[in-house]
Amino acid sequence: MGRPKQPVARPASSRPGSGGVGSQSSPGNVAGMPDMTELDALLERLGRQRFLFHQFRPDENGPEVLAAVYDWGGVADVMILYDERVACAYRLPTGPGVDIFAPRYVYYWVMECPVWTLRAILTLDPPGHPDAPVELLELPPGYGLPVERRLPVRVRMRER
Repeated sequence: MGRPKQPVARPASSRPGSGGVGSQSSPGNVAGMPDMTELDALLERLGRQRFLFHQFRPDENGPEVLAAVYDWGGVADVMILYDERVACAYRLPTGPGVDIFAPRYVYYWVMECPVWTLRAILTLDPPGHPDAPVELLELPPGYGLPVERRLPVRVRMRER
């Protein structure tokens, strides 16, 4: 199966607490916040929208891998930031036996630079919306996070 069409960017998501961020097409400073990049603003937005953050560190000298998960109840949105150049995101059905960091089937997937990946997952229509993806697709190789790269892990949710 082919890669699904990218979602159309909209000014705000249907998730509670969503708000707009700078309209830059590449990472840079956000208008009105000179010390905050667009990537920083998008990561902060994930936190405001109650994504659960998982910080993975493969070893003491390696860079951390950051993942964020939003559980819709039966469906989850997952974003994995591998480094400053690439991130992936996908929506998957959840339930017993499903590994959210290494799924086989998803409703949606994208892999781009971190800013575009976060924009995509934040503008994806919620499950049950008429425009939300509903067809299960096989996730291509290279997405997710192998078990051997998941320890140690630190899990946290942004405080309200």
